[in-house]
Amino acid sequence: MTRSNLASVALIALIASSASVAGAQGTARVAVAPESKLWIEGTSNLHGWSCKATTLDAAVELDAATAAQVSVAPPKSLKRVQVKVPVRSIKCGHGGMDDNLYKALKADDSPDISYIMATFDAAAGEAKDSFTLHTIGTLTIAGKENSLTMDVTATRMPDGTVKAIGMVPIKMTDYGIKPPTAIFGRLKTGDEVKINFELSVGAKAIAAA
Repeated sequence: MTRSNLASVALIALIASSASVAGAQGTARVAVAPESKLWIEGTSNLHGWSCKATTLDAAVELDAATAAQVSVAPPKSLKRVQVKVPVRSIKCGHGGMDDNLYKALKADDSPDISYIMATFDAAAGEAKDSFTLHTIGTLTIAGKENSLTMDVTATRMPDGTVKAIGMVPIKMTDYGIKPPTAIFGRLKTGDEVKINFELSVGAKAIAAA
C-alpha cells in the first residue's frame, strides 16, 4: 500500500466522519468537517430520487506517534478506516419513502450500513494538489458484505483544506435487497443506485489529532 503525502492522509480521513469512536491504545484519529455530506441517488419508473445521510459515524486510525507529525510529514502507518451510517438517519424528504427504504434495507435487523477501507494506491502522474486514490474496501448493507472498489478524487485548497469527492454505483440485489416500491406498487425503484460523497478536512484537524 502506497504511503502518500499529507494530502493523501487527509483524504483517507475524509472517508471517515465527523463524530467518531475513540481509538485503541497507540492510535489517533482525524475528524472531517461538519459540512461533509453523503447521499444516495436512484431511479424509478416515475421519477428519480435522492436520499441524504444526516448522520455519519466513523473513524480513521493512525499510528499515534505518526499522527503527531502528520502536519509536516507523511505518516508511516495507516491502521484502519471505518465508516458507519445508521440506516434510519437516511432521509428522502418523504416519510413514506423513508419507511419503504428502511424496510428494504432491513433496518430492524441490520441498523447500520458500514464500510471498511482495506487498501489504497495513489494514481500516478497526478498534479501536486489534485490527485486520485484507487481504494478497495468492504461494504456491508442489510447484513450482506461485498468487496468494493472506488476511486476518490481530492483537491488540496490554498488554506490547506482537502476536499474529496467520489461516486460509486452499486446494485441493491447484490446485497439481497429487493428494490422498494411505493404508491401501492405504482412506483418501482431501479436496482442500481449511486452513493455520492463530498467531504473535507482542514490541516488544523489533522495536526491536532
